Amino acid sequence: MRKRHKRFLLILTVLLPLLCILLFAKKLKHPKRFENYNVILVFIDTLRADRLGCYGYFRNTSPNIDKLARTSAVFEENFSTATYTLPSFMSIITALYPSSHGVLKIFKDRLSGRVTTLAQVLKAYGYVTVWFGPCDDPHLDTAVGFGRGFEEIYSSGDVCGLMDYRENILGWIEKNKKEGFFLNFHTYKLHTPYMPGPEYKAKFTKIKGLSGVTENFDEYSAGSIRKVAGDKKLAIHFMGKKLYRQFISEGLLKGSDREVRDFFTARGQENKMLNIQDYVYWADIDLKDKTTNAYIQILYDADILEYDQEVIGPLIAKLKELGIYDKTMIVICSDHGEEFYEHGDHGHGATFYDEVTRVPLIVHVPWIKKGRRIRELTQTVDIMPTILDLLDIPVPGQAQGKSLKEFICGRHPLPPHEYVFGMMSTLSYIRSKDLLFVADNDSGRNGLFDLVLDPGEKNNLNFEKCDVAAKLEFELEAFRKSLPSYRDREYFFDPGIDKETQEKIRKTGYW
Repeated sequence: MRKRHKRFLLILTVLLPLLCILLFAKKLKHPKRFENYNVILVFIDTLRADRLGCYGYFRNTSPNIDKLARTSAVFEENFSTATYTLPSFMSIITALYPSSHGVLKIFKDRLSGRVTTLAQVLKAYGYVTVWFGPCDDPHLDTAVGFGRGFEEIYSSGDVCGLMDYRENILGWIEKNKKEGFFLNFHTYKLHTPYMPGPEYKAKFTKIKGLSGVTENFDEYSAGSIRKVAGDKKLAIHFMGKKLYRQFISEGLLKGSDREVRDFFTARGQENKMLNIQDYVYWADIDLKDKTTNAYIQILYDADILEYDQEVIGPLIAKLKELGIYDKTMIVICSDHGEEFYEHGDHGHGATFYDEVTRVPLIVHVPWIKKGRRIRELTQTVDIMPTILDLLDIPVPGQAQGKSLKEFICGRHPLPPHEYVFGMMSTLSYIRSKDLLFVADNDSGRNGLFDLVLDPGEKNNLNFEKCDVAAKLEFELEAFRKSLPSYRDREYFFDPGIDKETQEKIRKTGYW
């Protein structure tokens, strides 16, 4: 009798946990086969989390994203690893921090062949992989590593051709609806210059235009080049004497938009063209002026609405029309936000304040119908492990991010990160729930901010609370030293990138 009792207890000990696992798995309705689910990863460049309705914004900038968010996991405290495009998006597709993947400088760095990208993993598991993005852009150059693992690559700019961009993506989905696919697409729609369609701007303002603010794309693109070229001293400053003489000798002061753009691209000098365009756009914009600042932010918000209405809405509608919405995972993310003079500057890439580091992460999983809001600290390096783990695909050993699957599935594990980190050429940061510490490796002017008492990060406590700053600096340095480097060799700047531009790229990541 005693033996029988022991045997029963043994069986119960073995079977009960297994039974619990099976019952819990059934409740979660986790997929049995990864091949049953498509994956769409949406890169929305320059999108601040706090400008979406689902993150609490007062304007109705994102009705389609908000609707998707209601049945998705919304990560409220998600942060980027860098605040300019190249290293930040590279962190997303590799799950590596910038100092590990080593891709920091445009026109120079390349991803090591030892690193596996998200697209490579999914391709190995039978997915049809496709990329839509600005392939001729140095920040997302497919040759740098962004194209790795994609069977199909389409150069698809969207700043002035949003309709064609959308139709290309939707057309591809329709042709491949019977395949298991991984679709990754990018947009610069929200990046400067902010040029929303008039009907979208009208949703937020009745002002038709503001002095000094360029809202015509043709005027911005080639028109800005001609404007600068008409001022010899200014033109030589931006172009250099040799390039300026060539520009004039070819009669391009009266050249067409195409001829002007081709002049720079044929010589590998796109960076000079883009630098001129950026200069002209901001030359007459004074963000210290409250009226101008408010207007510029309205343009930015209207750009978000236009992309939401013209791309995100039709994308979801097409998936439903084709009957594949319920077998498609959709992930919406960004590389960095945008500053509007909250800390005395505009744009991004120069600081680690909340307006540029806090970015949206929305994960829609078809077998989970209830939306969830996760308030734990997460990072963009977590995206790749999360997607693969949700599909029951092994995560590459290189990954430094954490899978967020448990949170998405409604469990409540330990927080994935005590701290989140970011690093660029001269700046790095460490952030907890309560504190932000920024190390300036160039000037030594570090920053410490109490995020509870000072959420706007206005009051630098670096000297006042030097013991706290020292502790965080130690943690940051220890973390940096713990990261392996995958850089396989030294890379050199492309020909034609002058020394002045090289130095600027080293410091800021931009030209």
